[in-house]
Amino acid sequence: MQGHISGTYVRLLFEWLDEQGMEAEKVLQRPCPELDERVRIPFDDWRAMLERVYQLTKDPVFGLKVGKRITARHLGVLGYVTYSCNTLGEALLRLQRFEDLVHAVNDLHVSFEGELVLLQWGAELGATGQLADQTAQAVLVSYLRQVIGDDFNPVYMSFINEKPADLRPYEEFFASPVHFEAAYTTLAFPAIWLTRPLNKPDPVLRDILDRQAENLLQQLPANDEFITALRQSIHAAIHAATPNLDIVAMRMCCSPRTLQRRLDERGLKFQILLDDARLQLAKRYLSKVSTPLSEVALLLGYAEQSAFNHAFKRWTGITPKVWREKNAAMGATPW
Repeated sequence: MQGHISGTYVRLLFEWLDEQGMEAEKVLQRPCPELDERVRIPFDDWRAMLERVYQLTKDPVFGLKVGKRITARHLGVLGYVTYSCNTLGEALLRLQRFEDLVHAVNDLHVSFEGELVLLQWGAELGATGQLADQTAQAVLVSYLRQVIGDDFNPVYMSFINEKPADLRPYEEFFASPVHFEAAYTTLAFPAIWLTRPLNKPDPVLRDILDRQAENLLQQLPANDEFITALRQSIHAAIHAATPNLDIVAMRMCCSPRTLQRRLDERGLKFQILLDDARLQLAKRYLSKVSTPLSEVALLLGYAEQSAFNHAFKRWTGITPKVWREKNAAMGATPW
């Protein structure tokens, strides 16, 4: 599948294997990558490495153990920039912005569900698999516990993957209910945690690292030129108030049938991509309190505000007005 991860992240697996008394480079049949986030590992290679370790250990949850030993250095500049933020909300803003520096596969989507914040990953570029998912979520939760406190526990976790025979290792690790065969891989936690101070904030260092992260992000290759062009065309169609498949196909200089075929080849749904684009733009517009809701609706290609209200509530569980009020009450949140 498309995607890549950083060499700093891959080092986690090498170091864990060495700690277990196994020769990592021999097991994985490749040298340990440098501690440099500019080193990119194709995601299929990462998945193959995880499978090789599973075949050796026969441990279906070794990814939880690997993820537990995460440190800022394994996340490169993203780790240090999040570590230097003032609050969890600020740190998650950086995670959403710079995620591709470490784990450039399926995009992170953020939404509210009542009083909960949902961090979600779909399968736009394909399902990543049980071992990769458990490792990634173990990394994220372990890192959050490091920067804000060991008492951070999700309200619930869910995974796209099949339900394993034994849920107990997951429930013990995450200290929460864990569900499988879900529509999204999800980490849910109380929104009040967004204002929780981090252990060692450093605003000056954060600003320096922000600029460094932006520069690195611009240097990354796109995962899929088709996906990049498609998203740009969808955004342009939304701004022109013509967000439908026929118009997007015209903007991409192909027929609607060809566009649909290329979507099918990647397991993508046009409506899901359109909804995601509208949701991200909606949150951007709603964060500007001076923009009336009726204008936000028009900017997103809706003829009536009621249609926008209905769609936004379907996406997030709350109305645009309530989302704006929550966002304003929490200050500068990531969304």
